[in-house]
Amino acid sequence: MDIRSRLESGAQQLAVPATETQFDLLLAYLEMIQKWNKAYNLVGTSKAGELVQKHLLDSLSIIPYIKMTPVLDVGSGAGLPGIPLAICLPDISFTLLDSNGKKARFMRQVVMDLKLTNVDIVQIRVENYQPSVAPKTLLARAFAPLAKALEILSAVCDRQGQVQIMLGTQPNELPTLSHVSDIQFHSITIPGLDSQRHLLIANRI
Repeated sequence: MDIRSRLESGAQQLAVPATETQFDLLLAYLEMIQKWNKAYNLVGTSKAGELVQKHLLDSLSIIPYIKMTPVLDVGSGAGLPGIPLAICLPDISFTLLDSNGKKARFMRQVVMDLKLTNVDIVQIRVENYQPSVAPKTLLARAFAPLAKALEILSAVCDRQGQVQIMLGTQPNELPTLSHVSDIQFHSITIPGLDSQRHLLIANRI
């Protein structure tokens, strides 16, 4: 199965209603990661098949849970999960945050080359980020111990918003914080991947 077929098949299994144009953009993004990865150390692999499963499909798997805009993707790195999500959710506004200059430069190039009008790139640490409009959805792949990550992210989130953290295994104990409630875990299956994936969702109060 070629790379496009693998991506399309995986998206179909995830019930992601992507168009041919969106698949074109996702594959162009994959090629940019491959081209820039050696010099910029964006992700751990440049193999197209692994990029499709571990990064593109992994990102797209949380589409059913993205319901509120604007979205802030914290520690986006190579633009994951923000850029794949922005490609497939053009009516939602995304801000991608990363303090690493090289990675921010790469993401800006992707946004420019793919003409993504619903994406902004900000090079800053989340602790120093002060948006004029608080994001309704905070996204992150696990970047700190869970309680610490929730504390950092919820401080930026709109009071009626959600914090969503992409995890591998589900932790045995839930953190307790005064300003988040209704912490839920959703088990997610990524086509072609055997490893566990979970999405934590916590409501900001």
